[in-house]
Amino acid sequence: MENVISVLSWVWYNFFDRAAMFMMVLVLIGQLLTKRPVLESIMGALKAYIGYIVYQTATGGLYNAFQPIMMGMRNVLGMNLLVNDDSLGAGTLTAILEGFGRTTSLQMASMAAGFIFAILLVLLKKYTKCRSLIIQAHILSGQAIDMVPILLVMFPLMNDFTVILAVGLFLAVKWCVLSNLTVEPAQDLTDGANMCVGHTQMILDRIGYEYGRYLERKARKKGKEVKKFDNMEMPGFLSIFNDMYVSSFIVMLIYFAVLISLIGKPGMMAIDSSLTESTSFALYIFHTAGKFPVYLVILLTGMRMFVAELTVAFSGISEKILPNTLPGIDCAAFYGFVTNGSVITISFLVGSLTMTLFTTVGMLLGLPFVCLVGFVPMMFDSATVGIFAHHRGGIKALVVSCIGVAVADVFLAGIAACTIGFAQYGGVGFQVDNAITLAAFSPIWKYLGWAGYALVLVIMLAIPQIQYLKNKKGYWLAAEDWEQYKQVMGEDL
Repeated sequence: MENVISVLSWVWYNFFDRAAMFMMVLVLIGQLLTKRPVLESIMGALKAYIGYIVYQTATGGLYNAFQPIMMGMRNVLGMNLLVNDDSLGAGTLTAILEGFGRTTSLQMASMAAGFIFAILLVLLKKYTKCRSLIIQAHILSGQAIDMVPILLVMFPLMNDFTVILAVGLFLAVKWCVLSNLTVEPAQDLTDGANMCVGHTQMILDRIGYEYGRYLERKARKKGKEVKKFDNMEMPGFLSIFNDMYVSSFIVMLIYFAVLISLIGKPGMMAIDSSLTESTSFALYIFHTAGKFPVYLVILLTGMRMFVAELTVAFSGISEKILPNTLPGIDCAAFYGFVTNGSVITISFLVGSLTMTLFTTVGMLLGLPFVCLVGFVPMMFDSATVGIFAHHRGGIKALVVSCIGVAVADVFLAGIAACTIGFAQYGGVGFQVDNAITLAAFSPIWKYLGWAGYALVLVIMLAIPQIQYLKNKKGYWLAAEDWEQYKQVMGEDL
């Protein structure tokens, strides 16, 4: 057993804990399976690695630049506020794991078991109706890190082997079912790029997309079109907003000027060492806002490099190993398919403003389950759900869907934390999918025990079956041949 743990530890820290390395190996294998020359395959793998490192540089830069502002807002609103952010949630998970006398090796083994179970679910797609497999390494490892302490709290008498099986099976079903929800939205947005979302807001990606479709059909019946940023041209001096980078800078300048001003210069100096007494506070705000479009450019550049190589690679894996299976990848990969970058900026703005409003109102009302949302969920949950909603439903769908993100990240995450017993630790990492599923499932686990665990699996596995029954004529084509899918679906697309 110790040898197995040692091997898993090596794989964990060298591949799953280093997502770029995992992706490089995956791309190399996939491109070799397409029978590309070895040299070209190596070049493709290295481009994927470089692209992913560029992407990580952008996300890390965004986090380091704006997370201190979110923590400063915590000080303004109240130190005892529950924070929904992975960085603070990690402390909660570690404390609980240590309280049960367990180590991270249990999380590694659970993730490995989950990935194996997920592959089996896809191989058995004839029966499970699962068309996708999440390959985003940091999501796989991160959710394993989350679920081991959660299920230990829900079922405290489990031995290590039972933990590995229970967590692994739950994660496999969750990964396959939720990523499967995003097949049609992702294929529609990318026009058949043969990939889907493998991230943390997949439920609302689908709901936002379906709401957008509803608004689009409703508008067509009236002989109208939904209003989108794509077909909006600003008049006069407002034409500066037609450029995505300029518009994102101006919007972020206004937004962060308000937040940073609320925190104040002394408060910001306490949490950001780059701000000194001699630094102009106005210029500090200007430079901080300017980082957003800079990192957005870097992020999109990296993801385009990475996605181009991954698409080729997974076609080989799909043909040889997992027929007609779409890879579930990072949500930011889809930002490059947005024709107007203002969609990303406005989605973030609507989501962040709504989250801040909900947090403030919840705090004033004394609600015990209200969360202050960190920058990463605030940015990537809102932006991702927003682009899928806007693609079909325009501005209205974007706004409504991003408000839905705020409800999940602020309130449902808090309800889940209170139900499980995490609220006392001060931090959780319950982004949209975790917030929704744990708010719904944790009471079932709590009051029904193992019968509740089985019931939850049945409920989740029923979702792709329902999807299939609602669209038998196009269900498999959505993943296999998008062009033919569009022809078959016609006006029902």
